Amino acid sequence: MEIKNIKIIDILQDGRAVAKTESKTAFIEGAIYGEVCNIKVNNEKKNFFEAEKTKTLEKSPYLRKPPCPYYYECGGCSIMDINYKTQIKLKKNLIKNALLKSAKIKIDDIEILEGEEFGYRNKIRLQINKNGKLAYNKKYSNDLVEIKDCLLAKDLIRKNLEKIEKITKDITKKYPNTLEEITIRANEKEILLNIKIKDEKIIPYIKNQYKNSTYNINLINKKETISISGKNHLVYNLLGKKFKITMNDFYQVNDYMTEKLYKTAKDFLGENQKVLDLFCGSATSSIAINDDHVVGIEINKNAIKDAKENAKENDLKDYKFIAKNANYIDDKFIKKEKIDAIVVDPPRRGLDKEIIKTIAKTKIKKIAYISCNPQTLARDINRLQDRGYKLEKIKACDMFSETMHVETVALLSKLNTEHHLDLEIGEDELSGIDFSKEATYGEIKKYVLDKYGLKVSSLYIAQVKRKHGLIERENYNFSKKENQRVPNCPEEKEKAIEDALKWFGMI
Repeated sequence: MEIKNIKIIDILQDGRAVAKTESKTAFIEGAIYGEVCNIKVNNEKKNFFEAEKTKTLEKSPYLRKPPCPYYYECGGCSIMDINYKTQIKLKKNLIKNALLKSAKIKIDDIEILEGEEFGYRNKIRLQINKNGKLAYNKKYSNDLVEIKDCLLAKDLIRKNLEKIEKITKDITKKYPNTLEEITIRANEKEILLNIKIKDEKIIPYIKNQYKNSTYNINLINKKETISISGKNHLVYNLLGKKFKITMNDFYQVNDYMTEKLYKTAKDFLGENQKVLDLFCGSATSSIAINDDHVVGIEINKNAIKDAKENAKENDLKDYKFIAKNANYIDDKFIKKEKIDAIVVDPPRRGLDKEIIKTIAKTKIKKIAYISCNPQTLARDINRLQDRGYKLEKIKACDMFSETMHVETVALLSKLNTEHHLDLEIGEDELSGIDFSKEATYGEIKKYVLDKYGLKVSSLYIAQVKRKHGLIERENYNFSKKENQRVPNCPEEKEKAIEDALKWFGMI
């Protein structure tokens, strides 16, 4: 099916264009923001179409010629054909729409800190084809496009790509189809090569041939990592501190914007406090953000080892790094360690429900949430709102120009539910007060939210009232579907509702 004369109104995070038809939304490959085009529908779903552009009718007013010769094939960038000012506008829309849809938070404008368009990546990952040549995946495909340059990479990487390819071509010529991919990392002076191999038989040859290489070379197979030459790590300078980053450590890819990102989080949280860093990795974020007084939790033991070394290198006096799952923390841990605030920088999938529940139970006052995915950030903000937190501040950093990815920092604070008044009331005054007030469902919900930071449904309130003999009609809030499973009120919410019923003199 073909749809004609359709205008592109937005861009998704994966680079696909968005348009509206009379009945559905269309997600379109190959279209440009602002253009009018014809599209071919490849897949029709209940609420949307998946399509591809077939013809441009009106060019986009935001269009520019992409400076990269591989752009229209390569999947590394998605919006290089749009001017930079419009790229920023699209990323603002991405964050604003996610917050509105998932968290019901309407923001008129959001600040995005801008960086360099090109030459910012300290790390790129390339595929190695059957001839040993370096390649990126094509857009929306596992096919490969050979590249000789990458405009997003740091100058040191770009200048060395030809020499690096000589290594992969040499190994492939000697041992065909034994290399899979290569990750290239660089600081200001050195390059680290992590080469993923398919066959162990090539290890002796590479050791002999490249043991004296000027590059730091490591091989990765299914069993282990083998150091061939140099070190297995690089040292990066960030906000006046030094960080050892080993080959598998997470480290932000944009040095310049990472400083702005962590400076923003630092400003949000303020000074003179102790910070708990969940998913701390090698502790780059927490040490950069807080200087000292840091506790880090990270399941990767090697990353924890690097975190401790980074703490010593930067002369921290008060620190502790623990190799545990994030759910290790609880209220007792927070009190014991005297934690004032939490920093989280989770993977793209965001925080799971149990971790959010754990954080909320600690009643920690401030959370700095760093995210590379607006959709999961907005979802998690909504879940934290349900448990008594409020979005106080939010700011974005353009860490990934020429793509629809964006890094965001959000500050959430626990709603103040501890305020109360101490009043002295005489017996004569007590005699005139009716303590048998029948509170409304709305009043009970408000009491539970204000005191415990929990949202409770009318169904849960009805279940607890029925349990205490405050009989509700039997079909209250029940579905009309046969054999419908009715959820039972969780214990935590049941206790909170009971407290409300006591407060209102109903039990």
